[in-house]
Amino acid sequence: MMLRVTILLLVVTAALARMNVLFLVSDDMRPELSVYYGKDFPSPVHPPIHSPNLDALARRSLLLKRAHVQQAVCSPSRSSLLTGRRPDTTHVYDLQVYWRVVGGNFTTIPQYFKENGYRTIGSGKIFHPGHASNNNDPISWTDPYFESGKEANMFVYDYKAPVSWMNVPMDLLKNNSLQDTQNADFAIKMIQEAAPQARSGERPFFIAQGFHKPHLAFVAPQRFFDMYP
Repeated sequence: MMLRVTILLLVVTAALARMNVLFLVSDDMRPELSVYYGKDFPSPVHPPIHSPNLDALARRSLLLKRAHVQQAVCSPSRSSLLTGRRPDTTHVYDLQVYWRVVGGNFTTIPQYFKENGYRTIGSGKIFHPGHASNNNDPISWTDPYFESGKEANMFVYDYKAPVSWMNVPMDLLKNNSLQDTQNADFAIKMIQEAAPQARSGERPFFIAQGFHKPHLAFVAPQRFFDMYP
């Protein structure tokens, strides 16, 4: 079974007495990034992974090198992390059941911020989507949840059929955006929209952006494939 590793980074900025939170999640991220090299990861991969932005963020952050997922499946680990409870409490062991139904009406991280006066905005993959979260757990958010069209990740409209691997030509991206790009653009837009109230201290924000990559399907712009033989 593939080990599913989700790396979460908290970035905070001051808004008078309360902080704003940008919550970033990446799906199936593995610890071969260069920032992990050291006594715990002595053998770097070849060729090295090109991740300058993640490396720069990690160097100025608290990097946890001994963190492990609660269970090697997506929904159980996400449900556990977002509720602060182990899978044997949430009773989520698969990709189907909803913890509020089978485990308990547990408060989630974004829901906690919402109940304490924050504007909570989500996009991309935070919870496991669909039935496992009642479609991204609506109770957790003050704003409608945003998810780009799933098919955009596969370019089915351009290639007529789903694909599991594709190095997308750069000229094709001029009029098409991949799924993660659409979600990231939305998150940036929401930060800009929420900023005035946050700066004044009127209403801080909790904005969560979940990236589907590097989880399969392995669809990415050509320039990233060009970095590796």
